[in-house]
Amino acid sequence: MLSKIFMMLLAALLFCGSAVCFAATTQVDALIEKLVEKNILDRQEAIKLKGEIAEDEKIIRDEGLKQSLPSWVREMKLKGDLRLRYQYEKKKGSNTNAGNTVERDRARIRFRLGAETKVNDQTRVLFGLATGGTDPRSTNQTLENSFELKDIRLDYAYAEYAPFAWAAFLGGRMKNPLWEPGDLLWDTDINPEGLAAKLTGKVNDRLETYLNTGAFILDENAAASDPWIYALQPGLKWKLSDSVSSNLAIAYYGGGQVKGAILDHSAGSNTNNGRRGLLYGLSAVSPSVELTVKDPLRFMGLGLPYASFFGEYAHNLPSADSGYLGGLKLGYEKVANKGQWQLRYFYTMLATNAWLDIFPDSDRYGGRTGIRGNEILFTYGLGKNWSLDLDYYRTDLTTTHADTAAKTENLFQADLNFKF
Repeated sequence: MLSKIFMMLLAALLFCGSAVCFAATTQVDALIEKLVEKNILDRQEAIKLKGEIAEDEKIIRDEGLKQSLPSWVREMKLKGDLRLRYQYEKKKGSNTNAGNTVERDRARIRFRLGAETKVNDQTRVLFGLATGGTDPRSTNQTLENSFELKDIRLDYAYAEYAPFAWAAFLGGRMKNPLWEPGDLLWDTDINPEGLAAKLTGKVNDRLETYLNTGAFILDENAAASDPWIYALQPGLKWKLSDSVSSNLAIAYYGGGQVKGAILDHSAGSNTNNGRRGLLYGLSAVSPSVELTVKDPLRFMGLGLPYASFFGEYAHNLPSADSGYLGGLKLGYEKVANKGQWQLRYFYTMLATNAWLDIFPDSDRYGGRTGIRGNEILFTYGLGKNWSLDLDYYRTDLTTTHADTAAKTENLFQADLNFKF
């Protein structure tokens, strides 16, 4: 009896609009009360029936609203994050302060919002907004200037066309399509602009090959040739066992019209010929490797869930300068919940002309080349999708630059990260 009454009442709500639906719901509630008065339903059955009708009505209403939207809106996925940062910097022996140590404290924020949607079964569009200014290596905004409003800019916007499961082609301002286990060459905030392709091939259950490639525009000159770079990175993912896997790749970077170029956002450390621009071009080889082990200390009865050991090397043929990075990662592979943690350590050396100084990590002495240093980063999950990060850099200059005689920079950052 109860099921029949429920179906009759629910049917009365199926085709109502919002105003009519409200009136119909009120009438249904009155009808249920009448059934209680006539002892057809008891009070507990009436409460249960009202709850079921309200729940199903919401499902019908939400589904109707969803189906009324365009398909690209229905299938859109949103994600974002907010970071609150305290940053302390200390440089020793700066000429800008009469030879004394320079110290600086800053409070900073970062907000990012990204979205992706399907155009069709083979194509999707991805875009994101972020705080920041014109600096391509930073999405931070410093809290200053009497509550001055903060800039929001286009962080990335690109199309991805995947005609086959093993091939994807990208165009626009995109997330970096090249794999790097550390940040020897690329600041993680940099989103290259141009065209790229990502190809994969599965040999068997344990072996997968891939090829990342791209051509990126560095500048547009009305009266001269435009500088640009290209990359070719073949790689191999090899699962050695159920708990051990590796990733190996070797990248080649070439440049067009890079020698002699004057590039925006340079850290000022590459050798140049004054107004004639960069002294050396770009023709660099960069092999990278990462070895990961799940539960590496189980034979000792210790609960370390994950360990990773990685390294990368770069050598620029025109200048004969080189650089390298080595490091490790311990703890959880990703920190997403309360109590999870991760510890990372990097040692980095990058010679003056081993790489273009518009690309390296900006937290490592302003993104300069001609440096060597250490970084240690600890992340702890405070709850689901939010964490505390403590990051310390100690970086030394290996060459003397005209704008500073400072030899050492200490940088400490304490972050609260919220992901949604």
